[in-house]
Amino acid sequence: MATITKRTNKSGTYYYLVESARVNGKPRIVKQIYLGTAEKIAKVMERDTPEAAIPDPESVAVYDFGAVLALYSVAERLGICQIIDDIAGKRNQGLPVSASILLAAINRAVAATSKNSFYEWFDKTVLYKIFPGANAKNLSSQGFWNNMEALDDGKIRRIEDEITKRVVECYDIDLDCFLFDNTNFFTYLSTANPSALAKRGNSKEKRTDLKIVGLSLMVSPDHNIPLFHETYPGNTNDAQRFSDIISKLKGRYRQLGRGDCEVTLIFDKGNNNEDNIQELINTNPCPFHFVGGLRLNQCKELLDMPKSDFIPLNGDFHGASAHRVFKHVYGKDFTVVVTSNPVLFDAQMVGVLANIATCEKALAELQDRLRRRREGLVTKGKKPTIESVGKNIQTILSAEYMRDIFDFDVTGEPGQVPELTFSCSGERLAALQERVLGKTVLFTDRKEWSNEQIVSAYRSQYHVEEAFKQMKDTAHLSFRPLRHFTDAKIRVHAFYCVLAYMLATLLNKELKQMGHVVSINRMLDKFQEAQQVVSVFSTASGKKPVAKTAYSRFEGLAKEYDDKFGLLKYLN
Repeated sequence: MATITKRTNKSGTYYYLVESARVNGKPRIVKQIYLGTAEKIAKVMERDTPEAAIPDPESVAVYDFGAVLALYSVAERLGICQIIDDIAGKRNQGLPVSASILLAAINRAVAATSKNSFYEWFDKTVLYKIFPGANAKNLSSQGFWNNMEALDDGKIRRIEDEITKRVVECYDIDLDCFLFDNTNFFTYLSTANPSALAKRGNSKEKRTDLKIVGLSLMVSPDHNIPLFHETYPGNTNDAQRFSDIISKLKGRYRQLGRGDCEVTLIFDKGNNNEDNIQELINTNPCPFHFVGGLRLNQCKELLDMPKSDFIPLNGDFHGASAHRVFKHVYGKDFTVVVTSNPVLFDAQMVGVLANIATCEKALAELQDRLRRRREGLVTKGKKPTIESVGKNIQTILSAEYMRDIFDFDVTGEPGQVPELTFSCSGERLAALQERVLGKTVLFTDRKEWSNEQIVSAYRSQYHVEEAFKQMKDTAHLSFRPLRHFTDAKIRVHAFYCVLAYMLATLLNKELKQMGHVVSINRMLDKFQEAQQVVSVFSTASGKKPVAKTAYSRFEGLAKEYDDKFGLLKYLN
């Protein structure tokens, strides 16, 4: 039986809902609920809706949950923290080295921040539950620098050896084929900075005004999973870089415990020279098979083969065809396959026609300026000469193929303003279309492979290009901005950026196995929608506030992933 009773003390009169029952034959209070003062009860009774009786929380905190835990789950199952600490060694104070590296990798994957604002990001995630020792001090710039100093180039290599070996074993990565390429990232390091890695060079992002750092990457065709990385001076050309790293690529393969190097390495034409090819097939310590690209001018006679004589490729090659020969290249006879791809042809023609229009406009404007100068309509500025006009024309025609298809003539008497005539040669444009556009020249030591196998292998090069594209993305997995000023710290930065990419690609592979084919950016965006919401409510009689936890938009990919691998277990 329930009744309302009142109790009076020095501070006032309070009411309780009391439920009584007989216990061993005697009446006893078995439940008691505090209702408050008469005024409080009256206010509650005056409210119109039941929802209004629900108290407002004192505070609400929202924490990033889905993405950070999914990435941590992959790392935890691989034992990455243990691998790092076993090799780097444990410090007597602060966070373990592994914690700093893994947190930096997760941050790079979901919301790259500077080290100055790193703790602000961390404090808004559920990772505080997993890394209770993390605080504003050891997640400061100095805290990271202290742990970065524990990782030199040799330790990074050993750590990556062990992690890669674990990845191959746990995720059954196909090792029949590797994809290799180089790229570079611009930095904001000053000209006076003595870094051996950050140099001015050929920036692939066209930032010739800034120092760049090079990154070599080898990935699997299976979800672009990185299996090797190394930083190098940004002013090193691709062929020289390839020469420096071939033995290390072979070493990484042997570290995977797969015996002889029965693997095919795929690379583009920028890495070629005779020494590199000989080193690839050298048996010391083991030979690599390869499929690479050749420059078109290395096989000019093959370009004269009419497209009508090419043999169509069977399968999903969108109308591409090929011509195959055995040819002496880089000091040895190799199988050479010239492909004619109508899809590539159409894409290149769009660029060629756009460049023709741009050049015609620029040449016409130059022609008009010279005419106006001759007619005395323009008198200011330096008087043009045949030599200066010729240099100007060469600049205008600097786009690919334009100097091959444009005719021009600059005439005039000494001391007079030159006259320009020009035209686009339809005959040479037709020859360009027939001989060059849409064609790619490949070479390989895999003479037993079919044309289709060779072309398919080379086309898989896009996987490593996709990796670089992702690491230059500003939303997720961004390598930039690089805010470190010593070579040792730049190498550590590159290591946790590649580790971040590895965790994301493995997560993506697991989702595909669950039936979800989704891009990495889309995947991380969907996981980030899952957030933890903690609401704090006050209690009666001044007792300790009560916190209630809920999960916002914990559905779809994140929920399915939790059902299979268990994310909430890390928060218990």
